[in-house]
Order: sequence, then C-alpha cells, then structure tokens
Amino acid sequence: MMNNFLLLLCIFAGTSVSAFCPAHTIARRRLQSIPLNLVTEADVIALVEEAEKLWGKVEKLRNEANDLSVQAETLGQNAEISTADAIKSLKGSISEKKLEEANDAQNLSIDLGSLVEKALAATEEADKTETLANEALAASERALEQHLIDFPEDDAIDNS
Repeated sequence: MMNNFLLLLCIFAGTSVSAFCPAHTIARRRLQSIPLNLVTEADVIALVEEAEKLWGKVEKLRNEANDLSVQAETLGQNAEISTADAIKSLKGSISEKKLEEANDAQNLSIDLGSLVEKALAATEEADKTETLANEALAASERALEQHLIDFPEDDAIDNS
C-alpha cells in the first residue's frame, strides 16, 4: 500500500512539475512538431530532370502531331483528286468500276478524318504535357531558390 502511494506521489510530482514549466514544454513540443525539410542539391537536380523529361515528351508529341498533319495534308490532296475523278466518272453511265472508284474516294476521306483526329489528339496531349512541364520548371526554380536559402554556402562557392 505504501509502495503504491509512493508511486502515485512520484507520478503526480513529475507531471505537476512540467505543468508549472509551460515555456519548457511548449518549446519542446514546437521542436518536436516542426519538420525540418531542407531542399538538397539532389532534390533540385531531380526536379530539373523531371522538367527536362516532360519537355522532351512535349517535343516528341509536337513532332508526332506535325508528321500526322503532313500525312493528312497529302492524303487530303489525294482524296480531293480521287473524289473529283469519281464525281466526273459517275456523271455518265454507272458501272461497277466507277462505284469502286467512288468507294475508294470515300475511304480516303474516312482515312483523312482519322488522321486529322490523331493529329488533334497528339496536339492536345502536347498542350497538357507542356502545362505540366511549365509547372515542373517553376517547381525546380522554387526548389533552387529554397536550396540557396537552406544552403547559402553553395551559392557562395558558385559566386567565387
């Protein structure tokens, strides 16, 4: 019974002492709750590499969209010629060969629509990726600024 009383007295004394020292406990809690996130050179490099990767993807998508547009332009010219020929040939008598020519012209127009749709999709994806690349570039610039704040000695080394 006496041991229990002493144990309770020690617990009470330990907790009541910290209750009378709020500045000490508040400071300790602040130190424990503030995460220390320094931006390292490796962090900055990783963000720059991510931005570069996205810009590479943008370039690839823009080139793909351009190639598809060129193909669509060529196919469009061929479809126009084929359609004009089919219209001329159908003005006279109708034959199986003339109907095949008209069908071929129609198929070229369908292929043209598909190519234009693919080019548009590649352009839209490039636009979205470009937005992400711009955001990644801005994030890398902010990280570099923070890195120079966190590690000012790195900036001093670069300036000497």
